[in-house]
Amino acid sequence: MTAVDEAVWGTAAPSVGALERELARLRHAAGAHAREQGHTVARAAVLNVVVYAERGVHAERAARGIVRLAQRHPSRAIVVWRDRDPGGPPADLDLRCRIPRVDDRAGVCRCEQILVRVRDDDDARLRSVVIPLLVPDLPVFLWWTDSPPPRARRFDDLVALADRLVVDSADFARPAETLAHLARLVGRGDGGRIAITDLNWTRLTPWRELVAQFFDVEAWRPFLDATIGVGVGFGVDMDGRDIHPSQALLLVGWLTSRLGWRPAESLAPAEAGGLLFRMTRADGTPLAVRVRPRFERGVAPGDTTGFRLRCRRRGEVAEFVLKRAPDERHVTATVLLDGRVRSLRVVPLPAPAVEDLMAEELTIAGFDHVYEAALHALLALA
Repeated sequence: MTAVDEAVWGTAAPSVGALERELARLRHAAGAHAREQGHTVARAAVLNVVVYAERGVHAERAARGIVRLAQRHPSRAIVVWRDRDPGGPPADLDLRCRIPRVDDRAGVCRCEQILVRVRDDDDARLRSVVIPLLVPDLPVFLWWTDSPPPRARRFDDLVALADRLVVDSADFARPAETLAHLARLVGRGDGGRIAITDLNWTRLTPWRELVAQFFDVEAWRPFLDATIGVGVGFGVDMDGRDIHPSQALLLVGWLTSRLGWRPAESLAPAEAGGLLFRMTRADGTPLAVRVRPRFERGVAPGDTTGFRLRCRRRGEVAEFVLKRAPDERHVTATVLLDGRVRSLRVVPLPAPAVEDLMAEELTIAGFDHVYEAALHALLALA
């Protein structure tokens, strides 16, 4: 196994029992230091966060993010790192813990962090190690930092412990397949249905709001039922090799589920990693959907770059266009009727960090039925 940074992960413990004793010792030491300063320290935790990572960089990034989240969401964080390094020592299990220092004038211990580092082939022990580390009677959020595997014991075992699964489809290697897998997961009828949060869906919220705002204007609402084409652009790197269309697909899935469109054909690859396929409106009229990669400076690969909805009603053609302009931090929303601009406005586009997205999602305990409907719409296209 690769070496770990004790400043990030804390001290090693030979067993789960020893780890709990070490955490108790750290809490006692923190309390003694606070009393010397004339303060008291209370322990607080409102949820368990279990992070699963297969890369050290993902494990460390998530751990640092959770420490920053602790100010708003006191938690016990259990980072499960499945170390895939074949050249490391033969130890089956490495347990470490620490109590990160969180700036808090109220004197509350807001975060306990535990590292569970396992061998690449140690799936069988994972559940039995994690269960005794959870704080009882608190909700469990499972943050899966990689693509959720369709058939893997480690995934099924940890999902069975969780109240909510958190993923980020921006990192999915095969987004169409993995999003379809998530759709099957939320729709299974065996009593194991789980609420799912996708951080990429949260990034898409401003775009969905802007699309919906077009049709707050009563005169434009009838055009929505007369759509003949949809185009969505997503960012790629300069070489066009870093292809992540998940966000664009989710936007298409959202429109499909809200407007009652049906697939006329499956997703089909187009030029340079894009997609081109046909659907039908609720009235049976065909429409074309194009998902196109675009390189734009300052736009991360996978992020939405633009949107165009083309409609024809009673001989009049309307286009509802969103484009990152005048820079990547703003969106220009334009309405054109027969090629003439009828409305134009520029709005700021937020770019929240991962921990900000997590902070928002950790407040949600129920199901996101709109997201689930978008997933099922994509499943029909797979």
